[in-house]
Amino acid sequence: MDTIKFVIEQYVDEEGGYRFPVINIYINNSNLIDLVTKIEKKDWDGDIKTRSSYIGFEVPRFGQFRNEMLGRKIYARSVLLTCTCTIELCGSITADIAFNERTITWSDLRSPYLSSNTYSPFVDEADALKEGWKPLDYSGLGPFVFERGQYLSALDAVTQEWHQQKL
Repeated sequence: MDTIKFVIEQYVDEEGGYRFPVINIYINNSNLIDLVTKIEKKDWDGDIKTRSSYIGFEVPRFGQFRNEMLGRKIYARSVLLTCTCTIELCGSITADIAFNERTITWSDLRSPYLSSNTYSPFVDEADALKEGWKPLDYSGLGPFVFERGQYLSALDAVTQEWHQQKL
């Protein structure tokens, strides 16, 4: 089984000169952003400055984050990461989340804007393919199968941390 951890950490934009708290996701002790970057940038050297442009949910949007993690999604798929501008419609990583008695499974992780099965928000996929667009293959990212109790405990732990930070 895979393991999951949700951690409130500071997102720091050195170029822009700002920082704010986000909820990062760690799967098997690896930051989900790093796992995505390894798919999107095959030759990535691990330098945090050259990571893919995603962040965890902003802490003020904790309610939406929790709902997404519980499968109560706003869009057709659950949003796991957002663009660094914090708007999931700008860029995101999404997944199908399935719950059963013993496990919670994240499958078909992908970006709706870079996947071969969806359209770019700016250009029709057929036109993009004619122009030589090569969709990214996210098939190496998951599926991730979590023990239900461990997953819900991790979500409860970050919920408690969030409540304490609000005080």
